[in-house]
Amino acid sequence: MTNIVILVIGALLSVTIFYMVRKDKMHGPFATWWLFVALATIILAAFPQWVDLIAGHLGIVYPPTLILVLAVALILIKMLTMDMALTRKERKIRRLTQRMAIIENKLDEVLQKDS
Repeated sequence: MTNIVILVIGALLSVTIFYMVRKDKMHGPFATWWLFVALATIILAAFPQWVDLIAGHLGIVYPPTLILVLAVALILIKMLTMDMALTRKERKIRRLTQRMAIIENKLDEVLQKDS
């Protein structure tokens, strides 16, 4: 029963992501990340024995721990990529602000010469 609930959650997440992309509420690269999460959820719900198998090969005694470790790792990776994107955007905004100030200064100089 639990696997069915997890499958439904993964399917609903997928549908929600597609809907948000279609309504232009989510950008492609972000949607790709979330679709990957939804797909992983569906696969793990459909094949729960894979978790046991992989955990056994890694020496993890309690297989659900593997899911938690992977979830935390993915969250950390997502946070890192978001910080990198935010840094790029802040740098672009700073440069645009500086360019705009230079252009405004030049415009003021031109207007003062004409006066």
